[in-house]
Amino acid sequence: MRDIEERLLRAASEVLERRRQDCASGAASGTGDTATAGRLIEAGRRVFSARGAGVTVRDICTEAGANVAAVNYHFGSKSGLLAEVLRTLLDELLETFPLDGGVTRDAPAESRLYGFVFAFLCRVMLPGGCERECLLGRLLSEAFVRPMPSFEPYALRHRTDVRDYLVPLLAEIAGKDGASGENLPDDDGLFMMMRSIVAQILFYNTNRDAIMAQRDGAPFTPEEIAGVARHITRFSLGGIRHRSELNS
Repeated sequence: MRDIEERLLRAASEVLERRRQDCASGAASGTGDTATAGRLIEAGRRVFSARGAGVTVRDICTEAGANVAAVNYHFGSKSGLLAEVLRTLLDELLETFPLDGGVTRDAPAESRLYGFVFAFLCRVMLPGGCERECLLGRLLSEAFVRPMPSFEPYALRHRTDVRDYLVPLLAEIAGKDGASGENLPDDDGLFMMMRSIVAQILFYNTNRDAIMAQRDGAPFTPEEIAGVARHITRFSLGGIRHRSELNS
């Protein structure tokens, strides 16, 4: 697993450096779309990032150079526009740090679990390099913790993707660790394993403020994230093995 960890660590470090360079140069995320809907998404991203969800439709339309009715026309409401902005951010994060962490399907199951944990932690913990988008990341996290109706279809899709990747992987690991036949965990058991792993990761998101205060605001480095990923992976593998031993 060490070679995979080193490769993922290099990739995360390169992503962080690119983000820092983009921030230093003033480069902004976005498609450069000149159509009204595209301009509203990009303007919404800038305004929501700077001032949070409490901005007005007029603020966004002024930034986009669009008629004040355009938000309702294209997105139904300000909440609909925010959902689309958060979806684009989620898609960017998943493109940069995909669910499998870039670990190939022929890698050992334990390495694939590490790749999943490491990538998830990077999406949650790795600083964007630009302070201006920290607030937008918090809004994305909030949309998962406290469902926002207009964003919920995207959140559900993501939760389903996580389940479809992680549950078969956990079943494979449980089988390798000696469970067979009636001793294999059922769907409820696999779902509980999945929730346990995801909860360990999300601890660093839901407790972000307290953790950052303990660190005097110092952001996590890729090396520190790799250490957290190692701990969560080993702890989870130990739990799966212990469960298999109890049921054998």
